[in-house]
Amino acid sequence: MFSIIIPLYNKARYIQRAINSVLNQSFKEYEIIVINDGSTDGGEELVDRLYGDKVQQIHQENQGVSVARNTGIAKASFPWIAFLDADDFWHQEYLNFVAAAIKENMEVGIIGCQYDPYQLVINPQLKYIKLENYFKKADQNVLFFTSATVLKRSFFDQKPGFDPGLKLGEDIDVWIRASLFFGDGIYIQNTLVAYGQDDQNRATKKSYPLDQTLIPKLIQAEYYTKSVLKSTCSQASFEVFRDKWIYMGLFQCYALESNAQPIGKLLKKMPNRFGLVKSFYLLPFGLLQPLFDNLSFSKLFRNYMKFCFRYIYT
Repeated sequence: MFSIIIPLYNKARYIQRAINSVLNQSFKEYEIIVINDGSTDGGEELVDRLYGDKVQQIHQENQGVSVARNTGIAKASFPWIAFLDADDFWHQEYLNFVAAAIKENMEVGIIGCQYDPYQLVINPQLKYIKLENYFKKADQNVLFFTSATVLKRSFFDQKPGFDPGLKLGEDIDVWIRASLFFGDGIYIQNTLVAYGQDDQNRATKKSYPLDQTLIPKLIQAEYYTKSVLKSTCSQASFEVFRDKWIYMGLFQCYALESNAQPIGKLLKKMPNRFGLVKSFYLLPFGLLQPLFDNLSFSKLFRNYMKFCFRYIYT
């Protein structure tokens, strides 16, 4: 039922924990595909030595996590794709609960699950919600997390997979496009996925040029039309979500001086709405950069935007 895609790049310290969490699943209809993306720390040898034919390992030169995931998807033989990063792990009931949710909702195409650092629920009872009007709520929390998301493979048969050109937001890009393609998904409220906070090299801790983030791609006029199929979200409603989501994350891009000109061009493309937020971003880059570099101010500004979007621009 599930093809489990695990990219591996210099995660020898964690990979055994991740694979063991799959092998310990109470639900057994799955295959494990590890894509060794040019590891140099011996993790790929560890996988071969410990797991043999229990794991299908594919070796490629280092090309990044998006290419690795796409390679695994291309080799998948089951109709559902489950993603697991090498430094994360699952509760033993994770696949069982996902399978149960699918059985009760055969039309669903994307399923997410609650996740937390190292806090998994013991002996849980399945609890989930249907994400009605998903894009009205997703601007502040897209909900989906890579190691806690399962997709129908048919999405990748008809639409592009993970974008290798993105270094930040490549996973969110897929969740957004899949939600437009399949319509509202399901979110399992049990905490069944743990992510590894002790890995200090996570992409979210780094700064990237604006054109390597999802933001410029999301603003493209054809983003919605090329993605939508079953979603009831109109283009106008999607663009409202899009603009809120961009503003909620744009301040983090001020960390790089080189982003000054790209941000200026982006703001000129943004529609004239949400003036209380946009007008702040229109202040000089040199003034905003040190402010956004201050953690206390950044938190305050984020809360200000949340207030605006929840209570003023509803």
